[in-house]
Amino acid sequence: MSVMTPTHTITSDASRAEVQFAIGGYWDAEGMKRFLFELGEAAKPFMKAGTPFDVLGDFKDFMPQDRATADAIRDSIEAGTRNGLRRFAVLNAAPLVRMQYRRIAQAAEVEYFETKVEALDWLRRA
Repeated sequence: MSVMTPTHTITSDASRAEVQFAIGGYWDAEGMKRFLFELGEAAKPFMKAGTPFDVLGDFKDFMPQDRATADAIRDSIEAGTRNGLRRFAVLNAAPLVRMQYRRIAQAAEVEYFETKVEALDWLRRA
């Protein structure tokens, strides 16, 4: 599989009101919109219940995206904050991905981490 091939996994932990995902590759805008829809479906129980939720995204294999794809991500983050997204931990992001996320994720409380332990500690802090 090429490093450019889009990949992802999504899990949800109802007991902690957390959504975790791993994403990799280079995405076109339509593929990203489908991924973001799936991500929204994982968060939907929290949004419907009015429960604030947190997200951990592992970006180890993710590449900087084109403008249209980055705009779709930005719109999703903004919608998430309007619907209960409290914190977003970005894990293992390359420097250019971090720069892109600093630009597009201004609507959310976002922090960047190198280890999952640190990211989860920050997300789960009261």
